[in-house]
Amino acid sequence: MGKVNIISSGSRGNAVLYHNSILVDCGVSYAKLEPFVRQISIVLLTHSHGDHINIKTLQRLQYERPSVRIGCCGWLLPLLSGLNNIDLYEVGMVYNYGDFKVSPFKLYHDVPNCGYRIYKGEHRILHATDTAHLEGISAKGYDLYAIEANYDEEKVEQAIVEAQERGEYCHAYGSVQSHLSWQSAMRFYEANKKETSQIVELHKSEHYY
Repeated sequence: MGKVNIISSGSRGNAVLYHNSILVDCGVSYAKLEPFVRQISIVLLTHSHGDHINIKTLQRLQYERPSVRIGCCGWLLPLLSGLNNIDLYEVGMVYNYGDFKVSPFKLYHDVPNCGYRIYKGEHRILHATDTAHLEGISAKGYDLYAIEANYDEEKVEQAIVEAQERGEYCHAYGSVQSHLSWQSAMRFYEANKKETSQIVELHKSEHYY
């Protein structure tokens, strides 16, 4: 699966490199990103959680590579003071960079969030993570689906029941409210894929997958 390189995915940090040059999210240290720095031409940011955006890493990246662009929707602009080459996106619009195109689409998390459609030649990628659902989103016949598969529905249900029996709060509630199960991810994939499609499961929980 040469079109994607998962540098990191999960609550400890997220950074996924597509086509060796398009980075989605930058929630890792510069040291983790360093082997790929010379390849990156653009960073597409999704939302404000620290495991998806590390400002110090972005600052160092642009110091080392002044030409690197940063693409995001308006809700992230206040966090990017001092950074350069910022492209401000609107959900649903397509942005043409010549060699590739990107289009953000709305996701449903506990803060404003988006996923990205990435087009390069005839190859189409859908990147979607940190979302409670994918309702209303269509991506028929894409080549690569990189989708959150955060938790197993049965494990979360069991954890909630056991916590209730102990009279305790269960953190699995948060997973259900703001993340996508692997079962939901696979249902979306099966409904949209073509024969040659591939899926990458992102943001797997250490406790409930």
